[in-house]
Amino acid sequence: MNGSVLIIDDDTAFRFAMAKALRRGGYSVSEASSGEEAVEVLCNSSPPDVALLDLKMKGIGGLEVLRRCGSIQTNVIVLTGHGTVKAAVEAMQLGAFSFLEKPVDADMLQPLLRQALLERGAASAGDAGEPAPLIGVSAMMEEVRQFVRTVAPTNETVLVFGETGTGKEVVARQIHAQSGRSEGPFVAMNAACVPRELFESELFGHKRGAFTGAHSDRSGLFREADSGTLFIDELAELPLESQAKLLRAIETKMIRPVGESGEVEVDVRIVAATNRDLWAETRAGRFREDLYFRLQVFPVLVRPLRERPEDVEPLAGHLLQRLGKGEIALEPEALGALRDYDWPGNVRELLNVLRRAALFSISNKLGADLVRRMIAASVFGSARESTPTTGSASQTNLAEMEREHIERVLQEMDGNITRAASALGIDRRTLQRKLRSYGIE
Repeated sequence: MNGSVLIIDDDTAFRFAMAKALRRGGYSVSEASSGEEAVEVLCNSSPPDVALLDLKMKGIGGLEVLRRCGSIQTNVIVLTGHGTVKAAVEAMQLGAFSFLEKPVDADMLQPLLRQALLERGAASAGDAGEPAPLIGVSAMMEEVRQFVRTVAPTNETVLVFGETGTGKEVVARQIHAQSGRSEGPFVAMNAACVPRELFESELFGHKRGAFTGAHSDRSGLFREADSGTLFIDELAELPLESQAKLLRAIETKMIRPVGESGEVEVDVRIVAATNRDLWAETRAGRFREDLYFRLQVFPVLVRPLRERPEDVEPLAGHLLQRLGKGEIALEPEALGALRDYDWPGNVRELLNVLRRAALFSISNKLGADLVRRMIAASVFGSARESTPTTGSASQTNLAEMEREHIERVLQEMDGNITRAASALGIDRRTLQRKLRSYGIE
């Protein structure tokens, strides 16, 4: 079996056709007909390797699915049939692996699927072994490393602040790995992924029959993390009633599963993270003051990438290694382009830019022109004067980018279709079809 793929689309015919084609290709395929169903599947304990996510659906759309499932390990390929380039790029900034315009066929999808599964395999292997290191040469990153070395050996609760994509979970995993609990489990929860009415069950477990849909006993994340670390991401998403019970669990080390009459003792260290101003949330009445001060004992801030440009080069090298592209080098001007950009999506956006650049590169060097075009793809529809581009991003769409890239590769391959198809990572028949559709001689 090549890997597991979840198709998320409210178009029944599209799901049926795509599922049939992927199963023929040896993939394990599941389907979700709505954003609500997708959130439930993606946030469970065994998510798929790759998800194909339609942006435009009734109810919860694709972008909202990504927001609610921000820390999932699934590589998400966004599908859009409406020319919504700005939305597709926003999806990339929310952590999507890549995007394609509809209509999409299995041949067009194969190269992206292979790349997504390859990286997913590398990520899984990393999860099972050593955690990702804290990369950076800046004084800000050295402060974070020193904080981790100091606080990890304790059993104290830690609160990690930082913008989306800065690597807050990497900090949490390092705290766990350098602690006396490193042999115990590290359990991660994204509070934005959990429906409001299920928070207690998710955290503390439930007894069979405790509520409608509780068909079996559930241990809950606290008991799953017993003797280890529980990482709660997007902490500010916790509803107030759950915040009170979380505070009591931290202070007493006792939990009460939903539907149970007695309490259960647990030995869990809490590391929480948020990208919001938690004190502002407290003053607005959306976050409990007593929980805020209980978590605020050991706070650490992970600075955004724009404040530490000297970390871009070592991060880029590390991320290329992670992508399995360690043989690819960045030319000096390309590194300069990376350092000059302000990275609103932080390390996650840097990873996406490098992923796209490595995919489109036809040599073992990434030049400045290619890197700038990949950065431009991240800022469609914006007015960032500081971002170098090769044209008007707002007037460019995905099809035009693809056409330009195909023409460039054909020129570099002296018009040889077989060699160009190989460089593009597609078969000759697919390239010929694209040439006809774009009117390229």
